[in-house]
Amino acid sequence: MKKITDFLFSTRLMSIAIVLFAVAMAVATFVENDYGTQSAKALVYNAWWFEVLMYLLTINFIGNIFKYRLYRKEKWPV
Repeated sequence: MKKITDFLFSTRLMSIAIVLFAVAMAVATFVENDYGTQSAKALVYNAWWFEVLMYLLTINFIGNIFKYRLYRKEKWPV
């Protein structure tokens, strides 16, 4: 269980997921320019893998809040 949580809350996973998120949104922008908004929604924004990526980013972000104790008042500017 510890290996799974360490993996889910790692900064390496966060950086890879953010890069994938940015690439997916860039691809969606080009698809939207060439084929329209509905195509971009169907291929990227409403795709199951895009939603999984967003959930993964959310879980990682919440985990890092507790891992690095960012909820403390001293850490708020960070």
